[in-house]
Amino acid sequence: MRILITGTTGESMPPPYGGVPKLSLLCAGVWRSQGHQVGLTFTYRPTNADDLGAKAEYFFEYSSRPTKIKKAIFLLRYFLLNPSLYRKLLSSYRKIHPRSSREALLYAAYGVFIDGVLSRFKPDIVLCEAALIKTFMVAHVAKRRDVPVVIDSYAEIHDLSMGVNKNLNEGERQKYWSGFLKLADLVIAPGPYCCRGPLTYLPKEKVEFVYDGSDYSVAKLGITEDKMTLRGMMKLPKDLFLIGNIGAFETRKGHDHLIKAVGKLVKAGHPIGAVICGGSGDPAKWKALAKEEGVENNLFLTGRLSELDLGRVIKSLDAFSDLENTPRACGLTMAILEGMAMGLPVIVYDNRELFEVVKEGENGLSVPINDIDKLAETILTMYRLSPDVREAMGVRAAKEARRIDINFTASGKIKLFEQVLHSRK
Repeated sequence: MRILITGTTGESMPPPYGGVPKLSLLCAGVWRSQGHQVGLTFTYRPTNADDLGAKAEYFFEYSSRPTKIKKAIFLLRYFLLNPSLYRKLLSSYRKIHPRSSREALLYAAYGVFIDGVLSRFKPDIVLCEAALIKTFMVAHVAKRRDVPVVIDSYAEIHDLSMGVNKNLNEGERQKYWSGFLKLADLVIAPGPYCCRGPLTYLPKEKVEFVYDGSDYSVAKLGITEDKMTLRGMMKLPKDLFLIGNIGAFETRKGHDHLIKAVGKLVKAGHPIGAVICGGSGDPAKWKALAKEEGVENNLFLTGRLSELDLGRVIKSLDAFSDLENTPRACGLTMAILEGMAMGLPVIVYDNRELFEVVKEGENGLSVPINDIDKLAETILTMYRLSPDVREAMGVRAAKEARRIDINFTASGKIKLFEQVLHSRK
């Protein structure tokens, strides 16, 4: 099977790694090992690209990080390459979206770019990562070439504070998503709860779910150092109980809740700290919050790290957390699975899909969502467990993470691709 993965709007091909680009590369690596041909599109190629070893065929929009000038040149270039297709893409998008935008002008040019990629790569199926404006352009040109399209959606359909939803009323959203999603042969969500967005606009036979898997190989990075040695390497304190959280420096990830909970514990005299590994967003607000809570010396922030350094940080922790708490949360994240894969017990908000892998009292503890007092109490409970008990919980956590790893995810999606192709015969 020839699979083209496209539609993402991230800054670049990793490194450093964001969730969707990383998932794309990990799946590509598995599919290639199974004998499939895989192409991926990214915005541009950074230094030291593809250190995950996917070795797919890559298509880049830009030769380096895009600027406003480069985007203007890109738009002009692809408009002139095929003005007829450009106008059709822009017109089609305006039929479902009531307002014009500069983004639509640029991404109609992206559609022309993708049409060229389709011509060169000749995929059997196109996987669009996320249901964004780029996805619409990809799906439209793929349909023109009679190539089936699968959209891998996340929260962009059901979260009314996200993307186009925040600027559309109920009737406009109905028109937008109905017109958008009908371009897909199938829509996938990363769990049954996240299917609620696509199912608002599509019949149930056109919606499936496959959990996002962990990169279980993160546990096999050749990290032989013990916890205290790793803390020294990563400049983390050796005298604190450390709980970690990974994700963009955005409110939805619950970093603020972790900081406030740790603040309560530190004020009560407990030697506890938080380690937050973030990506996009502004970490300054979390530093300011930590200062406000009086725990600036107990909060340790990092930007995006290499896979090896991320593994070192995770392995140096005592516990891991997932505290997503907005409608954008889709439950079972790569981050929580990777923390578990490294053998850490976890503390999570009670997003229902996390209970696929988090077993209360066995490999982790759960907290009612948004209950910061209870979160502090639960972190203290974890802290008071003996190291041997936490280690045993971590062993069980790793076993659960291995059950839903990237091989599980990639194989599940391949089965769905095969169903789509079979239904078109």
